Amino acid sequence: MKFQLSCGDAVPGCSARFEEDTQERILELVTVHAMQDHGVPEVGPEMLEAIRGNIVAV
Repeated sequence: MKFQLSCGDAVPGCSARFEEDTQERILELVTVHAMQDHGVPEVGPEMLEAIRGNIVAV
């Protein structure tokens, strides 16, 4: 099973999409993306849980 996340679901206009074998790998990639591309200084536990809620199985 694969998992997918579209950043644009949370950040309008962002076209980044992530598809990986595990939710944990998506969270790792999205953390880096949020910090580098959106200037988020820190991705804390609350933000990670919000992101996890947008990950879908495909």
